Amino acid sequence: MVASFLLGACGGGGGGGGDTAAPTSAPAAASPAPAPASALAAPTTPNIALWGDSLTPPVFRALAPLSPNRQVFDGGVPGETSMQIAARQAQDPHADWITVFWYGHNNIRIDTAAAPEQIKQDLAASIARLTPGNNRFLVLSVVNNAVDGARGSVQYNTIIQLNQELARLYPGNFFDMRAFMVAQGDPQVPQQAAELQADVPSSRLRFDEIHLTGAGADVVARRLQQEIAARGW
Repeated sequence: MVASFLLGACGGGGGGGGDTAAPTSAPAAASPAPAPASALAAPTTPNIALWGDSLTPPVFRALAPLSPNRQVFDGGVPGETSMQIAARQAQDPHADWITVFWYGHNNIRIDTAAAPEQIKQDLAASIARLTPGNNRFLVLSVVNNAVDGARGSVQYNTIIQLNQELARLYPGNFFDMRAFMVAQGDPQVPQQAAELQADVPSSRLRFDEIHLTGAGADVVARRLQQEIAARGW
């Protein structure tokens, strides 16, 4: 938008005859130029798009009824890697929605060593495809498998380092859902106490080594809802 400026004309006060010239008025001080308006208007839709793998659909099913004044889009497909999810998102029309990215678990499962760089690359591409000015997105931490990803394992160390890197890359948009899921364990229950020691998501939330039960998805969805509300989105 081109700002228009009002230019004040400065009149010269010429004096009549006489030995003393009439004083001239000092030029009016120029008004400061207004700050340029932002070319990017932040999106205002309250709707939420979820992008991910098999962890996403149950969270969608739990979040949608918790959000009666929002549309919620389920972009979760079981078995997909970050590359496949990012490719789908590139063709999707929900780029101006509040967006949640929770993917990379299948990359870790297929090739743990190569996974971190690919996940970071695909996340960067997904975020770049959001509508310009849409900073309302969350990057959720990758979750470790309770069987193969216990504390001290290669998978565990890879995921912890990856999540630390994601937190540094997106400091205002990262949320550690993995740590939240671990913290749901009850230290008074022997199995859950062992899970806390192993730093794996609590079995209270899952039906196998990683996938969420309906009740577990509800716990995750409510925490996600709280995080979105706390940010005023």
